[in-house]
Amino acid sequence: MRPSRRMLPTLVVLGAGLLGACGYRTGLRPAMPDGRTAQSIGIEIFGNETLLPNLEQPLHAATTKSARRFLDLELRSPGRSDLVLRGSIKDFRRGEGARTPDNLFVETRDVILIEAALVDRARGVELGTTTVETIVGSAIDVPGRENVQRERALKVAADQIVLSLVAELQYRDTPPPLD
Repeated sequence: MRPSRRMLPTLVVLGAGLLGACGYRTGLRPAMPDGRTAQSIGIEIFGNETLLPNLEQPLHAATTKSARRFLDLELRSPGRSDLVLRGSIKDFRRGEGARTPDNLFVETRDVILIEAALVDRARGVELGTTTVETIVGSAIDVPGRENVQRERALKVAADQIVLSLVAELQYRDTPPPLD
């Protein structure tokens, strides 16, 4: 038996309702060590210990986008959130990347080292830490490549930070300490 065209919208709504009842979620929402489920996250502007100025602003934008993309948590200011993501950019280096068989330099490489922590704001306890080193290369003959390369490195680093800290909290076998 084939459904009529008039029944199709009803079936679509019914199917969507059944999927919603299956517990499907679109992102990570970890439980806190004290049993509460986190509802929100705040992302502080990271410190910048490198010689490259203003690297922390694009990292903050990339981390905010990662949180929106991967987490089922409301973004709030760090002073009003359940979880706070904080950290520091420890190092930024630009160096030589790939070479041809004739030893000609054809690529530059950016290396960014970032340390980050996820904190339970109410208790002031670190729930997890991570150190991320991201290496991104780009051909030297591409106009405007430096900014694009840096943005790509920061996006990759932000994704790694958000996923490693929040997924670790959501899926760890033993809860972090309560004190």
